[in-house]
Amino acid sequence: MKIIHRYLFLELLPPFVIGLLVLVVLILTQQTLMIMNLLVNKGLSIPTVLRLVMMIFPQFLTMIIPVSVLAASTATFNRLASDGEITALKASGIGLSRLLWPLVLFAFLGYVGSFYMSLKAEETQGMSLQEMISTVLKKKMSLGIRPQVFNNFMDRFVIYVDRMPTFSRMQGVFIYQEGKGKSPSTVIMAREGSLLNEENGRPGIRIQLRSGTLLQGGAAQQFVRFSSYDLTIFGKSAGATEKSPTIQELEKKIGRSSKPDVSLLRELEDRYKNYTYPFSCLIFAFLGIPFGIYAKRSGKLAGFVFATASVIFFYILNTVDDLMVARRLLKPFVASLIPDLALGAVMGFLLIMVFKEISLSLTLPSLSRLFKGGSARP
Repeated sequence: MKIIHRYLFLELLPPFVIGLLVLVVLILTQQTLMIMNLLVNKGLSIPTVLRLVMMIFPQFLTMIIPVSVLAASTATFNRLASDGEITALKASGIGLSRLLWPLVLFAFLGYVGSFYMSLKAEETQGMSLQEMISTVLKKKMSLGIRPQVFNNFMDRFVIYVDRMPTFSRMQGVFIYQEGKGKSPSTVIMAREGSLLNEENGRPGIRIQLRSGTLLQGGAAQQFVRFSSYDLTIFGKSAGATEKSPTIQELEKKIGRSSKPDVSLLRELEDRYKNYTYPFSCLIFAFLGIPFGIYAKRSGKLAGFVFATASVIFFYILNTVDDLMVARRLLKPFVASLIPDLALGAVMGFLLIMVFKEISLSLTLPSLSRLFKGGSARP
């Protein structure tokens, strides 16, 4: 039996790797326009762009891994059924239930990978692409400043630069710093300035301004002329990235309000999905058994069509759940469970049909004739 288990597990690996690579290439192709815009228009270096892609990628891998598990399971059992290997095993006294252990191990490894990626994605969850770019640009802030444009940073600094002879030198600088708490707003104008990356124990970005004036509002207004002035833009206080709130913190915020904000409900649902979504690996893995076995008469095409339909159904349920939470018709935790429960019910029904050897025809006659070169006749 160990030989059969090893054989089945090794059969699952190639279609999984191929499916994973294909989906990764499709996603990278979809994001090509964004990557080229960062490289060409924003002037980012290739390492910086790669770092940004690596920040975004865990969110995609969380979705890709379950789909790849389904593709691997469907392809493997479709081949075993088409080649008559399942029939031969049954004739040797080895039932289908005894072949599930390699699939259980494979599905569990997929679950672990998807769960790990969901935890990594939680670090940047809720961040827009612009916020991610801003995070990456903390040490490359000059690349985010466009001359003769009012550049907004962290919704606190508005920087206008007349000319930038180089990435670090600025001429004709205007800076508006919005007040925070009891700190008054400040307007700074300078003839020139330089952007300096602070390292070696001095984290952040500072602008070294020369030959300018500073006007500070508030109760005690100040007007100062300076020959040199250092302004910290990204630092421990100004530039630190806020940590994403935990599930407990979000629940407390929602509990304090009689009518909580929709964005908080959606964010809490996303946090729950970080833990419930990876379970789809286990469901998709076992869905591949009926899809592969019942669709053998139509070839591999039919199995993958039904697998694709199940993936679309799963994502539609996730979208509907988001809408229901936004309309306050479902609680975030319940909404996060519904896609897995619905797909699990379909999986359970089909598996019962398989193990009881109840005949079920999953065929695509029109597509089969099309790919065989035939034509439909009335």
